[in-house]
Amino acid sequence: MQSPLTAGQLEIWISQVLEPGSPVYNVGDYYEITGAVDAKLLEAAARTAVDEAGSLGARFLVATDGTPYQELAPAEWSFEVLDMSERPDPDAEAVAWMRAEMARPVDLTCGSLLAGALIKVSGDRHLWYRRFHHIITDGHGTAAVARRTAALYHSMHTGAPCEPNPFAPVTAAVEHDRAYRAGRLYAADREFWEKVALDWPATGRLRADAPPAPVTLQYSHHLPRQVVDAVRARSERLEVSTARFLITAAALYLWQVTGADEVTFGCSATSRPTRLLRNVVAPMANLLPFRVPVEPERSVTDTFRRTDRQIGQALRHHRYRYEEFRRTLAAAPEHHGVGPVVNIVNFDRDLRFGPATGVVRTLVTGPIPDLGLYFDVHSEHAGTSVCVEANPVNYSAEEAARHAEGLGGLVRELAGVDPGLPVRALGRLR
Repeated sequence: MQSPLTAGQLEIWISQVLEPGSPVYNVGDYYEITGAVDAKLLEAAARTAVDEAGSLGARFLVATDGTPYQELAPAEWSFEVLDMSERPDPDAEAVAWMRAEMARPVDLTCGSLLAGALIKVSGDRHLWYRRFHHIITDGHGTAAVARRTAALYHSMHTGAPCEPNPFAPVTAAVEHDRAYRAGRLYAADREFWEKVALDWPATGRLRADAPPAPVTLQYSHHLPRQVVDAVRARSERLEVSTARFLITAAALYLWQVTGADEVTFGCSATSRPTRLLRNVVAPMANLLPFRVPVEPERSVTDTFRRTDRQIGQALRHHRYRYEEFRRTLAAAPEHHGVGPVVNIVNFDRDLRFGPATGVVRTLVTGPIPDLGLYFDVHSEHAGTSVCVEANPVNYSAEEAARHAEGLGGLVRELAGVDPGLPVRALGRLR
């Protein structure tokens, strides 16, 4: 079956064709599974979930008129079973193996845009590794495939019936994009973002964008459950969502480290406005460019509520592709880029595989031209990780670790600070 590309797929296809040997669009994670796990059963469940998604076996070809299209077919991919439990440092060696596997370029025209493995690291611990090319899925889609795999594994393990295939075809997203581009909403969104780009500030970023690297520097700062509970309670008092609280915290952190009056960054949005689209496995996520002015004398409460309104305004125009905004920005006499990427990963990703439990660990979320700041919301009991993905072209390991600790410390402070204080008072007690 042939299908046009979604808007997100087309942008990734263009970038990959320009650099065919680059692996920066390989994204991946692994689940740390504690307890007994049946390797053959897990592979069978994973292959069934991939086939049900219907879009992960795509090959990306070019028609005679130069138009790219995708040919949808059952996926052909490898699932390796490895035992590293007798190695001196099995976890480190397993992660090194995964990173090496992810660094391999793939050919969009030949399929095999995903891979998996189950690596034994001790008697009762395994790492379930997954790699996808970003052109076939995003974070929302990979999480959905993992949940479906766990559900199928449970069904196979226990003999209990499983829910029907939950996935919608990628053609639903293609049609959604076509209707959007042909409608008045696209024109209104383009007008909105072109005005935003018109006087985009030249300051407020940490570093200029650099070519994305295959491997990023990654560090995290853990926020335990009591801190997450305090953040949730403070968000309710401020009348903002927890996600927008964390986005504002990231903006305030960038303000602290840049010293600029106005900070700029991109913020990830799932861009799935309907239930049908939430069941599509395809790269539909988008980045929204944000510019947040920070007034030092303004109170914490006023700053949060003001930023909350800005976020809401941008979300009303969330379907306009970030890449189009970047092209508009690049046409300006002085192009300074958008800045770091902020992401809230808050969909349920802790899973059960029969009696065993699986906790996800992110390897790479996608190309990082500068810095990625993301909040990985774990289970209710496990808390949240404040994570940094840094482009090694721009940052040292020490700098990346310092940003993770700095942002984590600010979130802790904001959860307990007097909301009537001016934002210039933040950080004085840390």
